[in-house]
Amino acid sequence: MWKPDKEGVYLQRVETNEGHKIIIKLVRALTDNVDSLKQLEHSGKVISMSLHIAFDGAEKYKLDFDPWSDINVIADGSIDEKDVSAITEVGLSFYRQQVISPEYGVFLVLNDVDLVEVFDPANPIEPVAPLRHAVRIEALDLDDTEEPELDASFYATSNDEGATFAVRKINAHTYNLIETPGLSDLVRAFFKLKL
Repeated sequence: MWKPDKEGVYLQRVETNEGHKIIIKLVRALTDNVDSLKQLEHSGKVISMSLHIAFDGAEKYKLDFDPWSDINVIADGSIDEKDVSAITEVGLSFYRQQVISPEYGVFLVLNDVDLVEVFDPANPIEPVAPLRHAVRIEALDLDDTEEPELDASFYATSNDEGATFAVRKINAHTYNLIETPGLSDLVRAFFKLKL
């Protein structure tokens, strides 16, 4: 059984009579005594919303959320249209990607930044490489289970502050990395969020 191990964003696609719905859950804090995402939701650490996507000659979408929930994901201290746009962009990027099957959910996590080594006064200072940002994408099998099961993992890295990401799938048997184009827009949209 899968459960989140860090703060992140959970996304799931659901078909409706009007089109599609993307369930979006912001996981803001974790507690040690939960065994599933459902238990974490009951603890109040998850903010749920949905992005409704309809087709009436053109793609139309609307983000539904509790107006009293803390959806502040842009570091400007207020909940406004910028936050709604950023969350909508993540939902639409997940909807439009073609790599992960629509029957699967995903959980995106920002890994810790690779830090520069400690300064040693005995050694000369060399040019510092740019920080490497990494995002982990967990593809979750939602079929035939009460709780999601981890099916595949992807690892995205950026050396240019999130402008571009190289995405690779981790082979579960050999742990080799397989170049996987098609998830960069989703990763870039997620990277903009400040959870």
